[in-house]
Amino acid sequence: MTKTGKKKTTAEPKQSDEQNRFKWAGWVREDHKDSLFGVSFNPYTNPEDPAVFATVGNNRVTVYECGPGNGMTMVQSYSDPSLDEIFYTVCWVYQETGKGDIEILLAVGGQRGLVRVVSVRKMKDVFTLMGHGGAVNEVKGHPLDNNLLLSASKDNSLRLWNLKTKRCIMVLGGLEGHRDEVLSCDFDLNASFIMSCSMDHSVKLWSLQTDEVQAAIESSYTYETGSEKPFPVLHVHFPVFSTRTIHRNYVDCVRWFGNFVLSKSCENKIVCWKANLKATKSSSIPSTLEVIHSFEYDDCDIWYMRFAVDYSFKWLAAGNQVGKVYLWQVDKEPGKPFILQHHKSTRAIRQVAFSPDSRILLAVTDDAMVFRWDVVQ
Repeated sequence: MTKTGKKKTTAEPKQSDEQNRFKWAGWVREDHKDSLFGVSFNPYTNPEDPAVFATVGNNRVTVYECGPGNGMTMVQSYSDPSLDEIFYTVCWVYQETGKGDIEILLAVGGQRGLVRVVSVRKMKDVFTLMGHGGAVNEVKGHPLDNNLLLSASKDNSLRLWNLKTKRCIMVLGGLEGHRDEVLSCDFDLNASFIMSCSMDHSVKLWSLQTDEVQAAIESSYTYETGSEKPFPVLHVHFPVFSTRTIHRNYVDCVRWFGNFVLSKSCENKIVCWKANLKATKSSSIPSTLEVIHSFEYDDCDIWYMRFAVDYSFKWLAAGNQVGKVYLWQVDKEPGKPFILQHHKSTRAIRQVAFSPDSRILLAVTDDAMVFRWDVVQ
């Protein structure tokens, strides 16, 4: 898949003394040498255990362990049965086994429109979720219910799945939904809302608090498996907020930041803003918002480039197309970003990720490389 956008320019930011807070700690290159589109840390490890993360690229999912010193060690690898698959996204989920234990799983999606759920222990897919009519661009686990998974797709829709019963609970899209590929999505921390963004330049907010949605989620657990009638999938056509005024190009990444939203397009900036959910007279769907801050940086005018906020809400990180990682300290008044770059990092950084303890920062690139930086204590 070629993921490119329109070019714009901004001023080059200067490096800061804060750069000394991060120390380069190693790199690896995967042997398929194709783009790595996604990286995600396992949030379910014990604090005293080594950090574990997964990457996706080509038709492969690879799991690594971060040692106490420099470097990363490959632990396991899973290849999709189809050589035509290209994985774009990965997230960690788990299921209770009934014996008081949990089984750690990886949910991965890609070009073929399937969501594979892979056992980390066995490193094989345990089941597949089918329903999307196009590539799966992002998957996200529910922050409160480990059985729920959200997927965003090229078919202009989002789907909410129940992993325990393997059912599609609802489809978000249709009349007032996205008009082009949905590129990114995120739950807020209270699991009250879903935010999504698209190639149609829009960002939309969907409510999970309505009686219909809550009833559909509850029913997905209790609906009889042997019923002659298929599970009644809920179709949600109307978001509770929608805007096309923040960005003028593909919006390829969106994340909640407390009650605020961070979103980026291929316009060399990430915008922090807050939605006003009160409807205006001219529209039944609210669309007004307040822009809080714009984080500007250079050489990021291609799409499918994902930023990250650490778990402590202290750091915002984003990669660009020439191998640099920009960092902003966001727990205080934002200043100029500082830059991390290794001399081997010269290609587009598709995604960055922080470890659960916020001590490790990873970046994955178009030439199958994974770079690691550690926070200096």
